[in-house]
Amino acid sequence: MIYEERCIQLKGGVLDEYLDWAVHRLWPTLESKGADPVCLLNGLIGASSDELLWIIGFKDYSAWESCQWTIAGKAKSQKPRNWIASEAVNLMMPSPYRPVGPVAIDERRAVYGARRWWIHPEDWSEFNRLSHDGVWPAMDYMGHHVIGQFRHAATTSPLEVLNLAGYDDVAHWHATRSPEKHDVPDALRNLLTALGRERNQLVQKSLVCLMRAHWPD
Repeated sequence: MIYEERCIQLKGGVLDEYLDWAVHRLWPTLESKGADPVCLLNGLIGASSDELLWIIGFKDYSAWESCQWTIAGKAKSQKPRNWIASEAVNLMMPSPYRPVGPVAIDERRAVYGARRWWIHPEDWSEFNRLSHDGVWPAMDYMGHHVIGQFRHAATTSPLEVLNLAGYDDVAHWHATRSPEKHDVPDALRNLLTALGRERNQLVQKSLVCLMRAHWPD
């Protein structure tokens, strides 16, 4: 699988129209073409509400290419292009751990932390191992769920990594910052501390914004 990260800046006042079209028209159309829409998010904290993030999976480059007009629109005066001020796309490679397929209904969350790290490209495999084995188990115990961790397909130095971790709401996100207060078993907390520290040593810089998720019915 390859994945598209599409970052969209909407024009003012069109958010509701775009979301309605994207969730009820574009999403099922992509699925009918064999694509795997992972998520559609818009800014909540740290990004404006008119900033959108799509992650969409495709079986190969040819499948990705064949869906471009479907996603972007063919005519500048028609939707969705007449709603969009600007957009940018990156091809992404997934972590070997997540995604593991289409996001199940019970794995969906209302709010996502879209966290970006920059690491040395040779540390990608180790970064994923430390995430999966050390950080995620304690966080999952508190109800968070990572639907995907991705890197840019191109190898650059530093290499940008995107993690999408889901929470019930903003308060839930805050709560997971303090696992010692939430009955997380000692074994998981110890892994989080030890392997989380190792992972942090691989990071050159990072940033996070909270985003609201939009799912089909």
